[in-house]
Amino acid sequence: MVLLGLLLAGAVVTGLFANWFEMALLLAAAVFIFVSAVYARGQKASDVTRLNAIEYRDERDRLLAKSGFAVVGVVALVLAIVEFVLAAVFQHLVLLASAQVLVLCAVWGIANSVAAKRG
Repeated sequence: MVLLGLLLAGAVVTGLFANWFEMALLLAAAVFIFVSAVYARGQKASDVTRLNAIEYRDERDRLLAKSGFAVVGVVALVLAIVEFVLAAVFQHLVLLASAQVLVLCAVWGIANSVAAKRG
């Protein structure tokens, strides 16, 4: 719900500044997150689907999520340092921040898949 709220708030703010493409991207991401969360609450959802949607059913899911988030935290720290250096050199903050989010999402999905397989 927090992620969905942030995406919707970002869409509103970008819409107020007439950044229509960015607003559409944020709205699309919000719809995707919402649909994923609804699907993850269903009985047919796999472990990985529940982990990626942050819809934990039990303590096992919470433990698997901790493993996934630990990997994401390490990657986030390294990416933040790389982003800081590149932003200082090239001054392309928006592109770097966007790339960081995409990489972290990919790492999160992979880390959850590995944790669920090991779990």
